Amino acid sequence: MKKIGIAMAFCAILIASNGFAQTENIPWLQKQAMKKNAPQLKSGVVGSYPRHTDEYNWGTDWALYQTIETSYNSVGDPVSIEYNQTGVRRRNLYSYNNQHLQTEEINQVYSGSAWVNQSRITTTYNNLGYDLEYRMEQWSGSAWILQTGIQSAYELDGDRVKVVTMKDWKSESSTWVNSARETYTYSGTDRRYASVIREEWTNAWLNVSKMEVSWSGNNPTQFLSYTYEGGAWVLSGKTTYEWLGNNSSVMIMYSYVGADTWMQSIRSTTTLDSHGNITLSQSEMYFLNAWTILSATSYDLTYSGNNLTQRITKSFAGGLWGNQLKEVFSNFASLSTDLTLVPDAGLTVFPNPAGEQAVVRMTLVKSGTFTLSVISLTGQKMLEESLTGQGSDVNYQLNLKKVPAGSYLLIARDKQGNEIGKSRLIRN
Repeated sequence: MKKIGIAMAFCAILIASNGFAQTENIPWLQKQAMKKNAPQLKSGVVGSYPRHTDEYNWGTDWALYQTIETSYNSVGDPVSIEYNQTGVRRRNLYSYNNQHLQTEEINQVYSGSAWVNQSRITTTYNNLGYDLEYRMEQWSGSAWILQTGIQSAYELDGDRVKVVTMKDWKSESSTWVNSARETYTYSGTDRRYASVIREEWTNAWLNVSKMEVSWSGNNPTQFLSYTYEGGAWVLSGKTTYEWLGNNSSVMIMYSYVGADTWMQSIRSTTTLDSHGNITLSQSEMYFLNAWTILSATSYDLTYSGNNLTQRITKSFAGGLWGNQLKEVFSNFASLSTDLTLVPDAGLTVFPNPAGEQAVVRMTLVKSGTFTLSVISLTGQKMLEESLTGQGSDVNYQLNLKKVPAGSYLLIARDKQGNEIGKSRLIRN
């Protein structure tokens, strides 16, 4: 549907290793990036919008398991996904705000001759796109009953988070109770944070952990982890990231054993293809001076032009790869923002959705002068910059401060006015 941005790829790696680094240890800013990108991944495809999917499970051969019908709004966000499995029908309904952030997901089953509510997730946001309240509810009779939830309050420095305080819903007392607080510091004027301290509430705020972050451009390259012991921060772990082409990446986790000595423990590898789809997700443990695979999933992808028409999921177990799931996508939607890249140049933008700044990456056939234009869906030119590209792969920092929140086209043209690349851009 859309290319996975750097923030999403980074979070995917953290989730891949979630058995070893629980979600509570992921900084809140990274969780925000995960939630913002979630609606983009529901169909599992990039650059196209399939309305029908056949899913097959593997036994000794492929057997049809269920069919999936998906409908979209005008900008490609799924609004209804219906699952049909041997007479059992269920569906998810999605709603979004004008920031293209998911505000509601309703889960229903078909019973008798009508759709019946089961559960619901709702999220409200502030004008910067940060979560204010996240609620998980169950349908009971004729009303939604709150089961769990999180409220977040912010202290801001401009559009940067200085402190976020979270409260959890306690159903036994029907009250919101302090749960955690994170304090961010920044080394410069941009939104890349230098450290984050996490505190948890036990009738008072108690220090729990600290992370110090190193960056290379827009990519995090290292996290140093500390625990709070005896009134001081004690170095406990390190996580490093190596970023490869197409946002593929390798994460390695280390334990600190003292005397400036680190011991490797977990390595997670995520590989993406040129469309931005994951082809490999693998976690390994360092044991007896060698890496041993703990779990791995690979994806064999088939395209027709820019449409992903088939995905075969394989899992690694007992030293062997085995088939698990086959998805066949068809009946592709044709939407006004369903873009196909011109073959002369590849153009991607990240993060997407973007804030005040975004990085545009282009693969140019030849060097030269060209323009980058941000165009509204009604055709209004919101921003245009003249740039010179040298070399095949080039990156540009795009300033979006004067571009209002919304959905846009990002179009690159050569000096003769010929279109050489385009992509969809969402501004938060």
